[in-house]
Amino acid sequence: MLIAVVACSPSPETQPNNASSVDKLQPVQLPEKGDVSPEKIESDIIGRVVRVSDVSGAGDPTEWTFEKKEFRHVEVLDRNVNGNTQTLVVFVTTRSNPEDEEQVQVSGKLQLSYERKAGQWILTGIQNLSFRYSVGVAT
Repeated sequence: MLIAVVACSPSPETQPNNASSVDKLQPVQLPEKGDVSPEKIESDIIGRVVRVSDVSGAGDPTEWTFEKKEFRHVEVLDRNVNGNTQTLVVFVTTRSNPEDEEQVQVSGKLQLSYERKAGQWILTGIQNLSFRYSVGVAT
């Protein structure tokens, strides 16, 4: 009877091997391929300048500089990774902090270019696709 109990129970070596192989299979994404998150984009665009036009199309284009203290919201619409480069189309909404000026809101699509350097995604370029401003409109 003792032989039957020993034969039916799993060997001590089988359980740890199964547990460690399950642990090794859990990651679903390679760490070096990490995606650029909306939060990273919000930080990366600080200090960057984009030429923008009025939403109505009137007037000359002007420059918008993303400032650290302003509200920013980023939504990733499309992502294309090709080796060490990544191109993203994002929808960004931002607005000025009107302490002594009129409220300016800017929103629309931007195309961002990233390059992986030393294991980190670095923002290398911004192209305006439909990023436009409006004055005096708070939403």
